[in-house]
Amino acid sequence: MRAFNNSQKPTSQRSRSKSSCSYCRSDEHQVIECPHAKADWALFQAFTIPCSVADNWTNKPASRVAGQSHWGNQYTTACWYKDPTGWSKWYAECEKAVAKIERAEKRKANAKNNTKRASKCGFCGSAHHNRRACPSMDALNKRLIKANAHWRQRFYDRIVLDMGLGNGALVKVSERVGAWNSGDTQEHVGIVTSINFGEVNMFSYVENGKRSWQHRVDQKFQAPMSIQAIVNGKEMGVTLHSSNHGNSYAPFNDEHGRPLIDVFANNYRAFDFVKVISPTEQPLSNDWVSGGQQECVQFITKKYSLEVLENKKVIELLENYEKRYNLS
Repeated sequence: MRAFNNSQKPTSQRSRSKSSCSYCRSDEHQVIECPHAKADWALFQAFTIPCSVADNWTNKPASRVAGQSHWGNQYTTACWYKDPTGWSKWYAECEKAVAKIERAEKRKANAKNNTKRASKCGFCGSAHHNRRACPSMDALNKRLIKANAHWRQRFYDRIVLDMGLGNGALVKVSERVGAWNSGDTQEHVGIVTSINFGEVNMFSYVENGKRSWQHRVDQKFQAPMSIQAIVNGKEMGVTLHSSNHGNSYAPFNDEHGRPLIDVFANNYRAFDFVKVISPTEQPLSNDWVSGGQQECVQFITKKYSLEVLENKKVIELLENYEKRYNLS
């Protein structure tokens, strides 16, 4: 899953941008600690545009540093607010920021006055145990591991045993050239350089073709398959397809015609897989199949509550898989 895979990267490589104040866009604090919002709001209430005050932050914003986006930094935000066309937006953003600050102050005051609340399980919400001893979390872990081991066996049977697809495999791929409605298809031969076998799991198939966008599994829980191959001297992505090439959500099926994968990491420029010319000589080990990615499952259930997993459609996908293959 993307959430787990991202957590395994060094901090410097994780896909998380540096947070900043949503009001003044300083990266030195969050909005609930913003030193400018309340002062600006007081000026607005006195029918004074804050930038008319000489020492207002918009008159001396932090300079944009090299490599920083043109948008979303304090310098650009200040310039926009000082323009009369942005004053109404400034007023609304200031009002919103002050409301957040006041809510945070109220929470802090309540925390000091209230007695310590009874602890409850962070996974299922029960007051009778903590997350570490949660029977619901333990049961879900076992279900996820079982279902994932089943999916990985199907993946192994199709991708490795049936197709011989792996690092070093010689493959035929195709690309679409020319205009979309009058172009042509060209085929090439390439050699597979990498497949993210350590990251694929049952969430490489999330029923995208069956679900409307608001009912799809959240992207952070998906597990895109990535295939890279050297084609014409350049490393390119390769996407698997079944018979329906016109449908971007058409899944790649297993040897029995059952959907196996419908989430790929490659973009529209990726080549389409045609066939394996010479299979790999590096099959996956049996441990890869039987492991069930326990560490990934345990990470997800420790980080997210049952309610979140239900809202993000993770539980529904698991139940569908169990029903389809009689795993319950």
